[in-house]
Amino acid sequence: MALLAVAQAPPADEISVVGRRLRKLQLDLNIDAGQLRGCRARVSSGDRFIDEAACSAARICVGRRSVARTGLLTCINEGVFAAVARDRAKEESRNAQD
Repeated sequence: MALLAVAQAPPADEISVVGRRLRKLQLDLNIDAGQLRGCRARVSSGDRFIDEAACSAARICVGRRSVARTGLLTCINEGVFAAVARDRAKEESRNAQD
């Protein structure tokens, strides 16, 4: 099993909030023969959505063979920020329809 502390995101309003949460997050990844066999938040970010997005991103990143520590952390961070952006866009779209 690999223990990863997900790296800090670049500062800026909402991005810095997500970045602070990512700094807290520690993932416990079970990678075997280049396959992600398990992922859990050993230390939660404090936001279940971010924790789940990080594991989803880890699955994609490992599948892309981004298993070197630095590459994997960058890939996971990018995946989390993309998931947060998609979620925010959905929320803004719902609010605009109301």
